Order: sequence, then C-alpha cells, then structure tokens
Amino acid sequence: MLRELHVENFVLARTVQIELHPGLNLITGETGAGKSLLVNALAVVLGERAEAAFVRRGESRAVVQAIFDVSRRPDIVEALAAAGFDAPDGELLVRREISADGRSRAFLSGAPVTVGMLRQLMRGLVELHGQHEPQTLFVPEMHRQLLDRFGDCGALLEAVRRAAREIRDLDGRLAEIAERARQREQRRELLSFRLAEFEAVAPVRGEEDELRRERERLRHAEEIAQALEGALDVLYEGEDAAQDRVHVAARRLRTHAERDPLYEDLADRLDDVRTALQEIATDLRGALEEVTADPGRLDEVEERLLALERLRRRFDGATLDDIIASADEMRRELDGLAEEEDAAEELRARRERAVEAYRQAAAALSARRAEAAARLADEVSRLLAGLAMKDARLEPQLRTRALDELLAAGPPEEGADEVEFLLAANPGEPARPLRKVASGGEISRVMLALDIALGSGLPRRCLVFDEVDQGLGGEAADRLGEFLARAAREHQVVCITHLAQVAARADRHVYVTKKVRSGRTVAVVRPLEDEYDRVEELARMLSGSVVTETARRHAEELLRELGPRGANR
Repeated sequence: MLRELHVENFVLARTVQIELHPGLNLITGETGAGKSLLVNALAVVLGERAEAAFVRRGESRAVVQAIFDVSRRPDIVEALAAAGFDAPDGELLVRREISADGRSRAFLSGAPVTVGMLRQLMRGLVELHGQHEPQTLFVPEMHRQLLDRFGDCGALLEAVRRAAREIRDLDGRLAEIAERARQREQRRELLSFRLAEFEAVAPVRGEEDELRRERERLRHAEEIAQALEGALDVLYEGEDAAQDRVHVAARRLRTHAERDPLYEDLADRLDDVRTALQEIATDLRGALEEVTADPGRLDEVEERLLALERLRRRFDGATLDDIIASADEMRRELDGLAEEEDAAEELRARRERAVEAYRQAAAALSARRAEAAARLADEVSRLLAGLAMKDARLEPQLRTRALDELLAAGPPEEGADEVEFLLAANPGEPARPLRKVASGGEISRVMLALDIALGSGLPRRCLVFDEVDQGLGGEAADRLGEFLARAAREHQVVCITHLAQVAARADRHVYVTKKVRSGRTVAVVRPLEDEYDRVEELARMLSGSVVTETARRHAEELLRELGPRGANR
C-alpha cells in the first residue's frame, strides 16, 4: 500500500506531504484546485512520462517521492530482489527528480533505476484509472489472469503448467539424445573412414625399417650379387676353395691321430669349420637368389614405402607404431559407441503421457474459463448497472487454439485460451475492446466492478480512481460510494470525488485548495482530521460556495450514516 506521498515544486504544489490510510482515501476540493496533481505526481513516481511542465515555474527541479509498504506483497519483494533492489523491513522508497529542462532521474530504495525498470517493477502495486491508461484493463494478458482468479482456476492452471514444463523438459532431453546420436554417427563415420585408410595399407610393426634395408639392398643388387658370388666362389665353389682346403687339412691331421689324440681333436674341429662353411655357402646362395630372383622387387618396395609415408601424413606424421596403436584404440571406440535408443524410447513414452495430461488439463481449464467468463459477465454487468451503466455488458471473449497446433509449437503454460474483455456500452452495439469504446470514467467503473467481483482473488494493491464519479448522481452516486468502500476492504483505494455521499465514506479525507501567497498561486493539501472540517467540506460539496445550515445538517447525517463509524458504512 501507499503510505506516504511527498511532492516538491510540482505544478502548483510547493511542498506537499500526505499520509494515506490502508483503506479508503478520498480527495476533494473546488474545481480547478489541483486535485489531479496528486494523481499525476503518483503516476510520475510509478514510471510514467515526466515533463518539464511539471516543474513549478522558477524552480530548477521537481521531486516526487512515495513510500510503499510491500510487507504483504512477497511477489513484489521477490521481483525487486531479482532486479537488485531491496525493501528493508517491507518499506520501499521510490523517488523521481524532474529538472526544468525535462530530464529526469529515478531511484528505488536510494539506488538509481531506469524509468522502464521502475515501471515494470511497480506494475501490479498501484493501478491508475481515469486520465491515465490502466495497466490491467488494456492488457489482454491481464484479462486472462483476472478470469482465472475469478474462476478459481489455480489448480487446473498449475496442472497445465506442470504438463507443459514436463513436455519441454522431455523435448530438451530427447533433443540432447538426438544431438548425441548425430555426434556419434559423425564420429562413427570418421572412425570408419580412418580405419578404412589404415586397413587399406595394413602396416606391420617394424615393416618400414625392414623395407628401407631391403630397398638399400635392391638399389645395390649388382654389387651385392658380385660380392656374394665372389664369397661363394672363395668359400665353396671355386678351385682350391676354402672348404676343400679345410677338408684336406683335417684329413692330414687324422693320419697322425694314433700318435696323439690332439690331432684327432683338431681334425674334428676342422670338420666343424667345414660344416659351418657349407652352411654359410647355403646362406650365400639364398641371398644371391633373393638379389637376382625378382628384378621388379625394388619398385614394389618403393611403392610400399610411399604408401606407408602417405599413411603417416594422414595421421599427422605419427610413427607407424603409434598409428597401429591408434587403430587399435579406434576399433575399441567404434565398438563402444552404444546406442541410446532404449533411453529415447522411454522418454518418448513419458512425453506421450505428458501430452495426454496436458490435453486433459488444458481442456478442463478451457471449460472452467468458459463457465467463469459467463458468470463474470453477469456479475460485472449487474454491478455496472448500479453505476449508471445499465445497458453496458462486459463480454469476456475466449479464443481457444487447437491443441495439436499448440503442442507442435511448444505448449504454453497458460493453456489454449486467449482472453480479452470486450464491452458493449450501448444497446444494439457490438462488443468492442475496452480501449476503443470506454471513456476514462467508464473504464474506472469497469475496473471497480471487476475488483468487487473478484473480491480477495487479486493481490492487495493501491487502486487510484480519477473521474470515476463523472456524470453520476442520486442512487448511482450512493452505489459508487458503497462499491468504493467494498473495494477498500481488500485494497487500498485513492479516489478523487465531487460527490458528498462518496466523500463521507472516507477513512482518510484529503482536501485540496488553491491560495495566493506572495503573488504566486500555491496548491495546499491537508487532511481533514476532525469532524468539524469534514462537515464543512461535505456541506460545501452539497450546497456550493455558500454553505447553509441545511447543508451542514445533511453533511452531519451523511457522516453518521456513511462515515468510518457509520451505521450504513
């Protein structure tokens, strides 16, 4: 609620400070006295446009400051905290400074704040009606919220929200699985491609070194063959070959073996040498055959080494041993790329159940809203009839969108319905949006009727009415006062009124007048605290500038009947 409003150098006001009552606050005064400046000042502190014309002539700046009690509005406190502002002990200080050149600054609890942020944070705390655009009635999204409160749709709405959130959560998880599957498939393709490159070459550990040695041999095959042939000739095949000479030496020694066993031993050892020479000769023949067997072998070796080099380049220059180890790792990784299809199937089944839950809850919510819309239309229209709008009818319009379409786009948490309040103001005329058919006074009365119809369904806030009694009198004026008092049981109400039977109901009566001081006109605002002042003001409102005793007696009667302690309060 608004506890205090402080104004400096604002239009006609030099310094004004008023405290407000939690209930019904009524502002009265002569025509042109400046009653609306308080509402305009409050609009500025709520984030509406500040103009240089608001600064009192001759002053450098105007200041508007408001203190709100938000201790019963945890939603407001939470929104403030989320934006980085606090409300110590449930008190919120809001300040606007307007310079004479039209620039302005805004502060929340002493901290600077942008006007846009100020307007957003104050939305829902104060509702202005009359010359200022109402935040509730001109915003269709607010219409749905009002209808849901009237229809007690909270449980159904929560069921819809729960299902919508679960669907979104499951869609997100399925999307993650699909993305991982896509990444796995890409990885599988890459691994398969790299393994195919590897297996096309199929290198063997140590192969490259062996091939290089073979290439070296093949490049010098003729020289090597000559060397092998020469060695074979010397050792085994030539005249006076080494193995023959060793054989002759062993035979000669054996002729003397009977004379000394040593000679037999030496002969045996020479036989071993001869056997070794024969084995060497066999190896020499084999080596010679390899060198001379395949003239195209060098090309094969060169091509194989080139293939191995290309493979190494594809694997960033790694050694063949590292490439072979990497291929083993790739095979293991390829085998380990398990599918998540089982998990995806389970999530899809859960999503189907969530979709069905959403369908049922959204359908039930739409039915509840349709029933509530009919009741709200009847109730508000009945209340409007008591406020001199007997032919007016509020028509909540519901447009229910196809659930399949909504589910395809992502299910909204508010359900399938778009809600807009239309007003048929005159007989025979079609219902149209409130912005297009209602005057400021009519809008104020529609909002008042809605507040009464909704009762405690709305969070406690400050309702400000200007022009609500425009064109009213008699029974309609009495009914207006009754409705304002009823609204003040659930909300704080601030209202400018010209009607005595309305003003008599005030919990706090604020009087505005103009005075000339030092040649300058000044708006003077003061609360009417005692009964005498209230009687005099009510009598003035009843009789005009000349207050009669009859008017005073009537005013006293109004206070007795309708005042805070009145019998018909």
